[in-house]
Amino acid sequence: MIDSPCSNSADKVCDLKKEFTDKLFTYLTEALVAGPLTYGFEYEFIPENEMTLTQIEMIKEGLPKIGFKAREDGSFQAVDGLDVSFEPGGQLEYGSPPLLADDEVKFTALLDHLLKTSQMIAEKYGIRYLATAYAPGRADAPLCITGQRYLDMHSFFTENGGRGREMMKGTASIQLHVRLRSLDEMVPLFKVFDRLANDPDFAMSPARRAIWDKTDVSRCLLPELGEINDIRELLSHIVEHALQAVDFSHRVPFAELEDPSFELFLNHLTTIFTDVRLNLKGPTFELRTMDSLPVADFRKRWQRFIREIESTFS
Repeated sequence: MIDSPCSNSADKVCDLKKEFTDKLFTYLTEALVAGPLTYGFEYEFIPENEMTLTQIEMIKEGLPKIGFKAREDGSFQAVDGLDVSFEPGGQLEYGSPPLLADDEVKFTALLDHLLKTSQMIAEKYGIRYLATAYAPGRADAPLCITGQRYLDMHSFFTENGGRGREMMKGTASIQLHVRLRSLDEMVPLFKVFDRLANDPDFAMSPARRAIWDKTDVSRCLLPELGEINDIRELLSHIVEHALQAVDFSHRVPFAELEDPSFELFLNHLTTIFTDVRLNLKGPTFELRTMDSLPVADFRKRWQRFIREIESTFS
C-alpha cells in the first residue's frame, strides 16, 4: 500500500495527494506510446558576459536566416530537429530530437550543428557562449526572459533570500532524457537515474550543488525515497513533493491554493527542479545533475548514459 488512510477526511493535502496520484497515473497511461527506446538531451551554454533582452532578441532575429524556424513557444527548430531556446540569464539551450541508442551519425551531426550555430552567434554578434557549469556574480544580471512564469520565479527567489537568481542566470547543465514507453519501466528507470545523479560522471559540481541546495528546498531537494518498487508509490512521492512546493504566483504551497485543479498541478509540476524529474513532454524521465562541459567530453558521457539504460532493459 502506498498511502495510509487520511487521519481526517478533511485533510486537504492527503486528499489531494490521493486524487492527483490517481489522475497522474491515468494521464501517463494515456500519454505513453509504445515503440523503441529513445534518448534526448538539453545542452545549455552560458554567455561569457552578462546579456540583455535586446541581445537575445537580436539573436532570435538571426536564427531564421540560418535555417531555424520560430515556434509558438518562443523556441526555434531546424530541419534536423535541433531546438534552440533561451534561459533567464541568456543561456543558450540546444535540444535534441529523440535519438535511438545506436544513432551515432545523427548524434554527431547534431553536435556539429550546435557548435556551428554558436560559432555564427560569436562571429555575427560578438556573443561567445561557454560550456561551463557556473558563471559567478550573475544574481543581479538582467532577466532575459519576460514571460510571467519567469518574472514570478525571479521575484520569489529574490524574496526568499536564497541563491535561486544565480540558479536561473548563472548556471548551465546538460539534461538527459529517456522516453517513457510503459508504466512498468518507470520504477527501474527512476532507480538508474537516482544512482547516476550521484555518479562522478553525472553529478553536479560542488559550486553548482551549493547553489541548488540554497535555491528552494520545497522544489529542488527531493527527500530520500527509500526502496520503491511500485509505480503508484513513486508517483505518490512525486505528487506529494510538488504539493508542498510553493506556487510562484500565490506564494503558498500548491496544496493551499483555493482551487488547486489537476490542470494547474500539471503546470506547477514543470517548476519542480529535483535532480531526477518526471517531464510531461514525451513523457520522459529527466536527469538534471550533469554540468555543462565541452562537447568532446559530453560524447563520452552520452555513450555511457545509453549503456547504463540499455543494460537495464537488456
